[in-house]
Amino acid sequence: MATEKNNQHKIWLVALDNALFRAPIPRNEPLSVLDVGAGSGAWALECASRFPNAHILGIDLSPVKPNYPVPKNCAFRVHDAETEWEFGDAGPFDLIHSRILVMGMRDWRTYFRKCYDHLKPGGCVEVHETVFPYYSADPSVPSNTPYVRWSHLILEALAKGGIDGAAAREFPKMLEEVGFEDVVEEKLPWAVGPWSQDEKQKQIGAMQGANMQNAVQGISMTVLTKNLGWTREEVDGLLEEIKKDIDDPTRKYLNDL
Repeated sequence: MATEKNNQHKIWLVALDNALFRAPIPRNEPLSVLDVGAGSGAWALECASRFPNAHILGIDLSPVKPNYPVPKNCAFRVHDAETEWEFGDAGPFDLIHSRILVMGMRDWRTYFRKCYDHLKPGGCVEVHETVFPYYSADPSVPSNTPYVRWSHLILEALAKGGIDGAAAREFPKMLEEVGFEDVVEEKLPWAVGPWSQDEKQKQIGAMQGANMQNAVQGISMTVLTKNLGWTREEVDGLLEEIKKDIDDPTRKYLNDL
């Protein structure tokens, strides 16, 4: 999983033109930053390296185990973002960042309220999220291909577990309801596989195709067996179909982010 998160971080850097965030916060001042769902720690560690005057706190359900030394201006804690936030002298924050929490976040409104309450005046929250289901850029591609069908199954399975896999479509409304101002929504569809004629999307697609080849099993096994009652053999059979399908350049798949 850590390898997948590191690969995902590299794709985000390409998608964001090597930026770590879009938020309009001063780069040259001491900053306090919270990274929610830190995963491998890749984003927090790079943020700490790029902004040596900042202090970065990364939280995750599991211990973060970086492959190299953690700089002095970065720290990690085991913490569930859906429980009470108690960070001591680490907050309030100038920036709260999160990335791909869709598989676990049940209550986004409460999450955004916590972000609002733990930001300094003028602080920003930045959320990078995906939206299920996935689709093809080519309308002639059937809607029941293995990859598209799988993404609908994941959406259904998440819903049965109390999670909205398409919640990001409502983020601007939720953020404004909580009290945030100057809300900006930026849509960044990622190609899956190197099929695009656009050079940037071609690069993203090559990386995301390989990433999804590895990620589909981790995404699928628990939610499909637990929430939809599939057997492990049924899931494995679908995954084999998906992996072949992703490699087909005529499918022209896109993931919305």
